[in-house]
Amino acid sequence: MTAAVPIPAGHGRQDLLKKFGWTSLASVVQMLAGIASVVVLTRFLSPSDYGLYGIALMSVAVADVLTGGILSSPIEQKAGVSRADLNSAFWANLGLAAACVAVTLPVAGLVTASTGYAGALPVIAAACLLVTLTAAGIVPESLLRRRQQFRLLAKVGMFAALAGLATGIVLAVLGAGVWSLIGLETVRRLILVSSNFALSRWHPDGGLDLQAVRATLPFVSGMLAANALGRVDRLAPQVAATVFFGPEGLGLLSVATRIAEQIQAFVAQPIGAMALPVLSGAAQDKKRFHALMADAWRAISISSFPMLAGFSAIAPILVPMAVGSGFASVGMISAITVLAYLRVVASKVNIAATQAAGKSLSASASIATSVAAHLVLLVILAPFGVMAIALAGLLRGWLTWPFAAWFVKATTGFSLRRQAAILLPPFFASLLMGAGVFAFSSVLQGHLNPVVALIVLIPTGIFLYAGLLWLFDPWVRQAVASPHVQRFFHKASTP
Repeated sequence: MTAAVPIPAGHGRQDLLKKFGWTSLASVVQMLAGIASVVVLTRFLSPSDYGLYGIALMSVAVADVLTGGILSSPIEQKAGVSRADLNSAFWANLGLAAACVAVTLPVAGLVTASTGYAGALPVIAAACLLVTLTAAGIVPESLLRRRQQFRLLAKVGMFAALAGLATGIVLAVLGAGVWSLIGLETVRRLILVSSNFALSRWHPDGGLDLQAVRATLPFVSGMLAANALGRVDRLAPQVAATVFFGPEGLGLLSVATRIAEQIQAFVAQPIGAMALPVLSGAAQDKKRFHALMADAWRAISISSFPMLAGFSAIAPILVPMAVGSGFASVGMISAITVLAYLRVVASKVNIAATQAAGKSLSASASIATSVAAHLVLLVILAPFGVMAIALAGLLRGWLTWPFAAWFVKATTGFSLRRQAAILLPPFFASLLMGAGVFAFSSVLQGHLNPVVALIVLIPTGIFLYAGLLWLFDPWVRQAVASPHVQRFFHKASTP
């Protein structure tokens, strides 16, 4: 059949920057909404409420992996997509969701009854409905990403995040407990799904074409392996926290992880959301492909590494102020978890590049190595506390980073030397800045009010990072000395 939607070529870096601007704005709004939900809801919910919600999310993990976009990923990656591809992806996704729910609910009923967590079963049932709802809206969302309509996606994402936040707060104030978290997600996802259908102007108008599904299996299998491994990696610390410390331990880890994820999404989502469709459009032009990879890595490393390291440095002061005394211990746990995302944000480009090059199974091999290291570290460290569980994730990421870099070279041809030249200067500048701010905060804590201390620490970190980056990164020194930048500063300083 003829292609329904080609991948737009874009208009170079200027076009990319506009899309980056919209996705960045959406990330800011969604991060603020996510942080606000934690700050407000932790005043009304207990660690056990978050633990029950975490158990529900763990129960639907398999369904989430299978229906969270795997079958629709070729819509973003393929050069041409037919109506049969779109219809088949929709019905296959929805069918998988229904099958997963049919298996999950009875199994969850048996497990929760035998483990004493019977109260989690209604929450698990609600999580199953959320998975089904998301599965129904994946294809129109992928279609919008394929068209690179990031401005529309950003606007919808912002509105959905704010509406979900308002719903969650109202329910929490009314005493809904864990159901305020379910309500927040239900409203957010309903808005996303309905808007994606309306904006894409697409609806299923045909049935399941098994031939179209089979044609996508080679690519989809690699994506499935990568996503499944990623989900195992995410679930392992949650399972360890539940086994050793019960719902309360899982609740503390969940809150710390939610805070860290909001920060990570803010700094990495703009590039992460665009990476696969943009890189796929340049996959046949190796020089342009490598140039876009370099731009993406440089944007992520220079901007996100210092944000993550800086937040980690001030988290022991900031987080307890934000979440209240019942969750005060998550400050250091959040700090460690955020540091682990230094590796995660760079990996978003790694994985997207290997998938865009049609080598998604290679990405899975790299992730498998990382997951194996994580599991070994969890076995050793988990009995020592929730903070030790977070530390296992940090050590895993940093120890396996060179191995992941080698995989990128093997699959895309982007050299190790060039990767290091882009990523290492911002990495070391960020770590040194974070260490300096953390040390300075230890001195200030005994002498200044926490709010005043933060007012001093944040600009200190900004200026320290700017100096260290200029010192470590030749690309930054060259960029600052370029005629375009010099003219900009000259105009800005001219009355």
